[in-house]
Amino acid sequence: MAKKRNNINGICRSNSLRPALSGWFAFFFVLSCHVILGAAQLPSIEDLECYVPCANGYSGGEVIPTTDCMIYNVCFAGVVEGRTECGAGLVYDQEKGYCNFPTDTVCPPDPTCTPTDMPSTPPTQSPTTDAPTGAGSLVLDLLTEKKSLMETYVLVAYTASGIPYPSIRYKLDGLIESLQIMGIEGFGAEFQFFLWDDNTSKYTYGLVNLAAFLANAMVESIQYDSCDENNWQEVAGRYAISNSCGQEGRSYQDEDCGEVFSCKVDPMMEITAITSANTARAPPPFKCEPGTANAGYWNTATGTEITNSPYSNTAGRTDTEGCCWWGRGALLTKNVCNIGKFNYYLGKGAALGGRKSVYPTIDFCQYPEATCSSAFSEQLRWTMAEFEWAERIQRYNQGGFSYEQELYKFLDGGMVDDSFIASTSRILSLGCHKDDCSTLEVRMADERMSNFYLIINDVFDIKSLLPKTPKPTSTETPPPSEAYVPPTTPSPLPLPVLPPSLLQPRPPDTPNPTEAFFTTPATDYPTYTPIVELESGASYMKTGLKLMWMFVSLAVSFCHIV
Repeated sequence: MAKKRNNINGICRSNSLRPALSGWFAFFFVLSCHVILGAAQLPSIEDLECYVPCANGYSGGEVIPTTDCMIYNVCFAGVVEGRTECGAGLVYDQEKGYCNFPTDTVCPPDPTCTPTDMPSTPPTQSPTTDAPTGAGSLVLDLLTEKKSLMETYVLVAYTASGIPYPSIRYKLDGLIESLQIMGIEGFGAEFQFFLWDDNTSKYTYGLVNLAAFLANAMVESIQYDSCDENNWQEVAGRYAISNSCGQEGRSYQDEDCGEVFSCKVDPMMEITAITSANTARAPPPFKCEPGTANAGYWNTATGTEITNSPYSNTAGRTDTEGCCWWGRGALLTKNVCNIGKFNYYLGKGAALGGRKSVYPTIDFCQYPEATCSSAFSEQLRWTMAEFEWAERIQRYNQGGFSYEQELYKFLDGGMVDDSFIASTSRILSLGCHKDDCSTLEVRMADERMSNFYLIINDVFDIKSLLPKTPKPTSTETPPPSEAYVPPTTPSPLPLPVLPPSLLQPRPPDTPNPTEAFFTTPATDYPTYTPIVELESGASYMKTGLKLMWMFVSLAVSFCHIV
């Protein structure tokens, strides 16, 4: 099967095309940014001197001044979590908290203030903290080396109008920090994220594993620049608010794995996600709250939430009580089992059990939204996803399919077997590896595969890292060659003097009759005329020459005929 081109800027897998395509991508990206920002009339630095984004610990959407409510910040606890825009023909309604029609929106006035004079002497530059480099790590050093490619082709999000931009939530520094914990140092479990970083002959398998992980993360969350699962399942243009309980017929709060690992469902828990899809008239963020009242649905035609009508998700839920277990992080880790396991191994559950804990003060069972809204969110978005990958994907061994063994086979077989990434994506999305193991399908399966080959071939360039196989050399000792001895030139031998009886012409034999296949053409060769008349004493020589010429003439005629 011919490998596909990636959906990001149509990247060809040839290494020789990468620099040129990268330059064109950068050019059009900058041009697009100028078009967007120019159309929105973004303010200058002086205009924003008196504007403090997300001031006073504000959480929610906040219109950016002088943009006519077209661009807004996503705030949480006074921190800018993201910057986005509404779809074509819509503006951000700060009072209602979603993109709305301009005629139905009251855009807040821009702040007025006197620009601050520029200081006479340049301010001292604040010290900056060096980004983690992963020094001494084969994989992390490679990621640092490939930073430009990673940020251009992998850690890329899209606006509502499809314009790519560097992801705000998924950055390379956070990825490197998380891999240091999950793949190198370990987190107190008997398993960790496959990197094989201390093995020069095996770390390329770790790069393939990381590429499969990132290929799926690009589809699940990075392209949307979201930390929380989006409300994406709709029926007839309506999105059930109760989709927070589970999409595709699932019930996240009922997917447990025993008391040791699973979080307990608290019906009084009340949480609202901090991110949602940034497409035009997209449903609001997921939420859960106590009570069995009808949660209603989101109408995309009007861009409004209808709460006075019962509307169920595909599992039959019309309320959101106890429905706080939607997906979070780079792989949208969901349900009381997976989130509970993360808390058991890396959260407060590990600390309470006397085990090593990466986040000993965070109880993810009491507040699962900590993955997206805590002080550790930049790292947590990655670590939660890497934990699920290590615990659920890497350890998968069912029905004759071992993920680890298939990983080895994929690299050893030349990295051309599509079934590896197809099966891996099914394990993540459906919990099984065969192509007919579920009635559901993997969403955006082609994009996952395309992303995978983009990363292993164009970003990581794994083939260039593989050891070169030397050509086999013979160990046998060749036989000694004989010294060259030039041949001796023989002296000319004297012509024998034949008796006359042997030089007389022999009467021709009578040929056997044969079938005539062709007619011998007449010859027009000149007859032999001796230049010097032979002496009478050498009559035998004359006879010999005539005999010789006769044979020569016959030979020439025969060759001409043939």
